[in-house]
Amino acid sequence: MKNYNTVIRTLAFAGLAIAPAVIASSAWALSFVPSQSAGEQSASSIIGLKVQNGFGDKLGDINYLVLDSTGKVSTAVIGVGGFLGVGEKNVGVPYGDLKFTNDKNGAQIAIVDATKDSLSSAPNYVWTEKSAMDKIKDGAADLTEKAKNAAGMNDSGKAPTSE
Repeated sequence: MKNYNTVIRTLAFAGLAIAPAVIASSAWALSFVPSQSAGEQSASSIIGLKVQNGFGDKLGDINYLVLDSTGKVSTAVIGVGGFLGVGEKNVGVPYGDLKFTNDKNGAQIAIVDATKDSLSSAPNYVWTEKSAMDKIKDGAADLTEKAKNAAGMNDSGKAPTSE
């Protein structure tokens, strides 16, 4: 029995010694990107850009960028219509259909081959995933419900009365 315990301890120690080596070796396989390359843009530099058409008509702003399963930007979601975000609707356009240039003041803008009417009549962009904030809200609602149940409260947040 003494030899069995010694073997187990030795194997456990060997496993602990090997595990950090495996973790360290996998970290060495990761490559790092030291800086932005020519032709690359950050998402934050694109989100919020004014969108115009080739005639200079102001159409809206880029509100979101959508990534495909490979991590490439597939869709630009443009906020159109409304005033100061009120009454605005989101319209998805293929990212490849956008052209980037500078306006007469030197500010970067996006150009899309569309009119105000075509964007206004386009369907609303529909999200099929929940945002991080939606997930947090759902979790908070679940916790609130569990707390009410645990406290024996009804839907109004009050303990039931015995009449």
